[in-house]
Amino acid sequence: MTAKKTELAAIGVDRGGTWTRVAAVDRRGRTVKAARFRTAPLRGLPKRLTTLLARWPGAAKAPLLIATRGAFSRPWKKNFLFKALKGRLNLTGVISDAEAAHFAAFRGRAGLLLIAGTGSVVFSGKPGSFRKTGGRNPRSGDPGSGRWLGRQYLKLRGRLGEAGGMGHGRSAAYARKLLLLALDGHGQALELAARAQEELAALLKGAAGRGGEKVRVALAGGLIKDFHFKRGFLKAARRALAGRRVSFLEAKIPAEQAAARLALLEEKKL
Repeated sequence: MTAKKTELAAIGVDRGGTWTRVAAVDRRGRTVKAARFRTAPLRGLPKRLTTLLARWPGAAKAPLLIATRGAFSRPWKKNFLFKALKGRLNLTGVISDAEAAHFAAFRGRAGLLLIAGTGSVVFSGKPGSFRKTGGRNPRSGDPGSGRWLGRQYLKLRGRLGEAGGMGHGRSAAYARKLLLLALDGHGQALELAARAQEELAALLKGAAGRGGEKVRVALAGGLIKDFHFKRGFLKAARRALAGRRVSFLEAKIPAEQAAARLALLEEKKL
């Protein structure tokens, strides 16, 4: 009986800007195994996953769903992963990391998903008919994003030239240093944090459009996990959406678990 309860039934992967997280769930969608590692170039992911999942009994046969950045805009990623994992793992789908995060919050219903992490982007609508606002990843970083804040910190310290040799995740890691400075009352850091909050609020307003009074927003990403930054952002967002009914929510399950549950749902349809 115990073996059935803890049986590994599906696996989900969330390949984010900084961390790649993996979760295995049982038939009831409960997490039974989990791991994370630093996000590296996609071409190294198949080997990393194969090595990791070789230690998880039953993982090779379980349906696997990978959520990764760029799945919408770069079809080669899906083709590459299916080819590289063929005969090694039971890959059943490749979706955007945003799609996994959206499902984690709305379970397939419509809503706005704001991701404020390494990059900043809003996905509106629902799976299958997403509309994307932001997330263009300019050289300076998406306005208000962790990468943008990290670069602002380096600029503040006279080290912006170092950013050119950094990956996106490494640049974004400096955002935390700027937010800590702001928490200590550093004037310029406070101004930059406030500017980031306003940029994210403007991004959300643009995605919400003018139709209807009610706006349902799910929040995700590393910046949202910072209590003080989140509090300032919520105030800025309510100002930006003044006159409309706004409800904010956070996903009750992580994106990697959502991906695993999606893999489980797809298997049940077959």
